[in-house]
Amino acid sequence: MSQESQAETESSVESADPEVRIAELEAEVTSLKDKWLRSVADLDNYKKRVRREIDDAVFRARQDLLASFISTADNLERARELARESPQLLKGIEMVLTDFLGALARHGIEPVPSVGVAFDPAIHDALQQIDSPDHAPGTVIREFEKGFRSGERLLRAARVIIASAGSTGGAA
Repeated sequence: MSQESQAETESSVESADPEVRIAELEAEVTSLKDKWLRSVADLDNYKKRVRREIDDAVFRARQDLLASFISTADNLERARELARESPQLLKGIEMVLTDFLGALARHGIEPVPSVGVAFDPAIHDALQQIDSPDHAPGTVIREFEKGFRSGERLLRAARVIIASAGSTGGAA
């Protein structure tokens, strides 16, 4: 910008009506305040989104790690079933299983309730339906694999057998 045009701009600003200049400055302040508020809101939303993404990544990593440990609980359950003939072996396996499930519980991992409760597709995976004179229809009769959850998040659904619609629920 040349010195002449700069001088003209300065003189037009100085010669402008003060009320018009105040209105222009107030409009500029309002515009800048609006931009600032939007930037603050965008930053807050960004922080929340990043926090959610971090929480989800941590949960997925934890879920992958725990999935490998959960199969250990399955194997201990199977070993307990096979060791029924040997009281000492059974006691040892039950101690290890109890300790292992306690360790999971200390990290917020808990078994999903199954046998004897109503089938819930959100936490149970039905492998089979069978007629049962001892159970009401829709009741979980047997659990093949325990389900586990961390808080409200399901890590693995329980694999179960449920009583079918033809079940009588104890009317035998």
